[in-house]
Amino acid sequence: MKTFLPALLTVFLSMASSSSLQAQDCNCTDSFDATADAYEKNYSLFIYKVTDENRDLYNAHKQVIRRKAEQVTDLNDCKAVLDQYLHFFRDGHTYILHSGKKVYHNEKIKLSEKEFKKAYKKKNYSLHPIFGIWENGSYTVAIVPNTGESKRERDYVGVVLKSSNPNWKQSDVKFELTSKASGSYQVNFMMGDHSVNNTTAQQIGRSLLEIDGLGDWNKVWPEENNQQPKNEIQAKYNQFHLAYIDGIPYLRLPDFYSVERSYVDSLMKSNHEKIMKSDFMIIDVRGNSGGNDGTYFPVLPYVLSGPIELPINGFWLSEYNTQMIIEALAAMKGLSVEEYAEKEKEEYDGFMANKGTAYFEDDGDSWTFKTDTLYNGPKKVIILADKATASSGETFIYRANQSIKVVVYGQNTAGVVDGFNGIPKDVGCFEVVFPSSYRAKDIKENPIDPYGIAPDVFVNEKMDALEYAIEHMRHLIKNESAGASQNKATQHVPVGQ
Repeated sequence: MKTFLPALLTVFLSMASSSSLQAQDCNCTDSFDATADAYEKNYSLFIYKVTDENRDLYNAHKQVIRRKAEQVTDLNDCKAVLDQYLHFFRDGHTYILHSGKKVYHNEKIKLSEKEFKKAYKKKNYSLHPIFGIWENGSYTVAIVPNTGESKRERDYVGVVLKSSNPNWKQSDVKFELTSKASGSYQVNFMMGDHSVNNTTAQQIGRSLLEIDGLGDWNKVWPEENNQQPKNEIQAKYNQFHLAYIDGIPYLRLPDFYSVERSYVDSLMKSNHEKIMKSDFMIIDVRGNSGGNDGTYFPVLPYVLSGPIELPINGFWLSEYNTQMIIEALAAMKGLSVEEYAEKEKEEYDGFMANKGTAYFEDDGDSWTFKTDTLYNGPKKVIILADKATASSGETFIYRANQSIKVVVYGQNTAGVVDGFNGIPKDVGCFEVVFPSSYRAKDIKENPIDPYGIAPDVFVNEKMDALEYAIEHMRHLIKNESAGASQNKATQHVPVGQ
């Protein structure tokens, strides 16, 4: 099971249904009933989220949301109602998407940071707080008014100024905003492959734009408090980079989806000698919402101190999930389902024989993970985490924290990791996505969702976690060194003297 699970999510999402219905054909009550049915039958964590103890609460929640669905006629409003249904599960791996074939949008609006700042002053952009330079993860965009040259229905456009994603270049249009009410917007957001995701957004104050399901964007210019970033760490916080704080290596990993594994590998290799000589290094995964586990693998040889134990993963094999899993595995191996059933008979028979159960291929509870290389340096590793560290961000914490080198500072992680491998299902006007897998066999007894993984050292979010962790680690190393010296001296004291 452990050999193929990480690759399945991409395959599942690429197999999303392509059927489409016109908005006028949609009935929100029917969509709600189909959504609830899909989750109750196929969502791997449903049996843990809805139990005998809270089933009455869940049923009442369904009744409240269904009543709202009966009163909705607009397609986007219906999606918002269905999203409210998902809130009961408190699972960041559950989604409601508009159904239909992917729509792609590629557009360029020639713009540089210098040109935008000049226009900002000349055209009085300061009169509207949406105008400015915003950042999220690997992207820096300027939000500008819609140009008269475009026939697309939109009020504002987010144009890329900088991006570490090679698929996105300066002047690419990243998103479109249409005003709905004070501070709220309808959004056409271009995903990593330039496919359009229709969602909504809310502007909180003058410097925060919350795009539903796609994270927060922070205004970095003009700064409302007129304070410029104090140093390189702050200036590049939303970018993958490795810098130094008083000679201490500081590695910032803002996500695990916007760059390739090779990019992180190159960061580590170009700084290898300095890292090896360091007493400790810092790895900052605050706000990291996850992505691909493989992205952080180049970091593990510097972090781990030996083999670690990882739980055996499993699948919830509903009728629908079983079909989708088999189709995905066959496609990964370049086979038809019939060929897969013949050439991978043991694996195929295992799935078919266990339909309707939580299926774990291996009998044990865990397996041993080893890296090909382990480095002696650095001696210690600080990891910074917070409540926005989620999904693969959490699996990084889970692996790294088994190392005797590592101390995790900050707050509990998000708690979005017990279910994964999202499978899409067409429910008519919408497409729902739900986890099909289990992180471990003991989720009921030892859940991570929704509580998260606790840090070794809790740091209140109002404190400067980076500054505190450095000071704390210096004292820790000093104390450990003094303790080792004391133990060594004690061993040489003759008995009786």
